[in-house]
Amino acid sequence: MKILLNPQPRLLRWSPLLAAGLLTLGACEKEIEKPYQVQDDGGFATIGAAPSGLQTKYAPGETVRLVVGYNAADQVRDVTVFQVVNRQDSAVVSTTPAGGTIGTSGLTELVIPYVVPANLANKIPVRVDVTTTFQNGATRLRRFAYNVAAAPTLRLGTTASPTTITNFRNNLAATAQAEGDIIGYNLVINEGGIGAIPTTPSTATLFKNVDSLTTFYRIGAGAPVRAGVVLNPSTGAANARTVDVRVPAGAQGQNVTYSFTAYAGPYTASVTAAPVSIVAPAALTRLRTGRITAGAGSPQDSAAYDLRLGANVLNSAAATTKDAYAFVATTSTGANTLGMRAENTTLYYRVPAATVATGYFANASANAVGTLLYTNAASLTANPGPVAPNDVFAVRVRGAEPMLLRVIGVRPSASGSTGRITFEYKAL
Repeated sequence: MKILLNPQPRLLRWSPLLAAGLLTLGACEKEIEKPYQVQDDGGFATIGAAPSGLQTKYAPGETVRLVVGYNAADQVRDVTVFQVVNRQDSAVVSTTPAGGTIGTSGLTELVIPYVVPANLANKIPVRVDVTTTFQNGATRLRRFAYNVAAAPTLRLGTTASPTTITNFRNNLAATAQAEGDIIGYNLVINEGGIGAIPTTPSTATLFKNVDSLTTFYRIGAGAPVRAGVVLNPSTGAANARTVDVRVPAGAQGQNVTYSFTAYAGPYTASVTAAPVSIVAPAALTRLRTGRITAGAGSPQDSAAYDLRLGANVLNSAAATTKDAYAFVATTSTGANTLGMRAENTTLYYRVPAATVATGYFANASANAVGTLLYTNAASLTANPGPVAPNDVFAVRVRGAEPMLLRVIGVRPSASGSTGRITFEYKAL
């Protein structure tokens, strides 16, 4: 038997080989694939807001009803709402367990109230991340952003004058308004405001969009009645506008009070105007007859007529008094006839023949004539042109009171002779 007196050196000779073998075994072990399962990334998720969808502007303290939609089969665990204010302050707002009801889209809809922080300054940007987490740990991120905006404001008056409120469209006094008359109310929405973030810094207030402007009236102490609505009257920017209202039937002898409400999501702003006393229509009781002439040999003192004065004026008189002026006109067939025009700011509206046939000249009130002139403003003219017997004109005299004029007779000017227009007219 051999006795090894010094086994250490031999062991050292085998150590490199042993180490190499161990490394080889380790490498082989790494090359062996371990069994595993593919994990689903998660399901489908949407985000919206009830009832009008997500907006780009919300007011401080406003509650937004976020609606997260998902497939129930995707096994949602919870939904987290995270906000970032002005790209600096961030925080988890809420974490809501899965739930909800089936919506019209077929998705499960989970409603999550999100409240805009009440202490945020106007125009501050906010980003909101809504993360849907599934049971397998997968997530879906949906986000929206908005700027903090003010709730709407509304006042009576114009931008220049808070006391200029009413426009009586018949051009009669405030105390002469009757059923069917039209009154225009001046309103200012979101005074001094803007509707979008400007490219350069601005001190103007950013306002929410105004969805609608609604008009109400109340007869006496009766219940308010909605009279009309203007949709989307403001994108948030200041809007000075006039809203026309018609005096309702059944109001004669009573006061009518008009009020206006601007709606911007859950917010409203309202104003109420002073009551208007409604009276019987004013009759055109003054009847006058006039005559104007034209032609080469016509008298110079009868070519023009002052409807207020009720008399002819000299041809040399100031044009401001010449409400009716005769001139020789040519018809479509080339024949000469007489025409009538105003030399000043007086305007005429030719009443349709069908309306004349109803006895309009005999029966129309000052209120009716004034309203007719307003509703046909686009057809008013200072030069109605050739006239014929029984033509009837509603007249706005020098931008003020209404009158009603009917042509009685026309004698054409032939071969330089004097032509003549005879008319009658009614005034207050």
